[in-house]
Amino acid sequence: MNMMEQEIEISAGRQGGGTEHGAAVLRLSVLLCLLTWAFWPEVARIFIRTARSSEMAHAMVVVFTVGALLWRRWKYFAAEATRGSVWGMVLIMGGLALYSLSTWPFSYGYVRDIAMMPVLAGVILVTCGWRVLKLSGGILLMVLLAIPIGNRLYATLIIHPETYTIAAAGRILDQLPGVSIMQKGVDLFFYSDAGSGVVALGESNRGARMLLVFASIGVFVAFCRKRSLGRLVVIAAAAGPVVLFANLVQLVFWGLIAIYAHLAPTNSVARNVSAVGSLLVAYCLFAIVSSFKVNLFTEVEQEDDCLAEDVTNA
Repeated sequence: MNMMEQEIEISAGRQGGGTEHGAAVLRLSVLLCLLTWAFWPEVARIFIRTARSSEMAHAMVVVFTVGALLWRRWKYFAAEATRGSVWGMVLIMGGLALYSLSTWPFSYGYVRDIAMMPVLAGVILVTCGWRVLKLSGGILLMVLLAIPIGNRLYATLIIHPETYTIAAAGRILDQLPGVSIMQKGVDLFFYSDAGSGVVALGESNRGARMLLVFASIGVFVAFCRKRSLGRLVVIAAAAGPVVLFANLVQLVFWGLIAIYAHLAPTNSVARNVSAVGSLLVAYCLFAIVSSFKVNLFTEVEQEDDCLAEDVTNA
């Protein structure tokens, strides 16, 4: 085979690959529209509930962060898209079965909501293949974290651990010069020479919903680029301590601002400023953790720039 024939074959392969990728994107778009239509009651309820609750505002941000992840890693999705796998139908049927069971004979709203996740994963698998599904792991996790958890389930899982976090924040604030802290339930009563008041941590922090926001930040940092299995393991192992520490930082910031600014318990300034500060702390901590090098499948990260160059040249 001469050089001209080789060039013609390579060009045809690239055109075929581009056609295959375009067909995969078209199939994925059609099935995602059908998924949205099939789960429209759940999707609408999630958006309505999110819009009405400041504690769940992060679910709206997920739309932009998922878009950022897609834009950041689109070249990898395009390079890895295949004809798909029939195993995606197993995930789709499993998700639909879970949805049916949570409708009758058992009625569980949250289970109906998360039934979308295996269906979404199945749609990606059946249209684009296993490697694209693997690359979509971060996106799927962020969507899962954006689904609101029911109040009773949240209280069962979170309220008790949050009581210890509030107690720890109270002990830290009690070390401030001239300040005495007393905890009653989920509120901290402070006494100082300048006056006394209440840091109402339970006022809008019932269930510590910021925990999901911190976890979403960790997922975004972990999957914003292609990382080795070793780094992902390190980030996953550090996620719990980082999330809990960021939550503690939020409560301490909240108390500091409320005490020294002499704010009323219902004033939202301390809550909002402390939330932003703790989000920055969580982002920095996850960025530091993700920078640690672990000699476990590091070739995945070494191929990161090479794949980007190959896709650009193609």
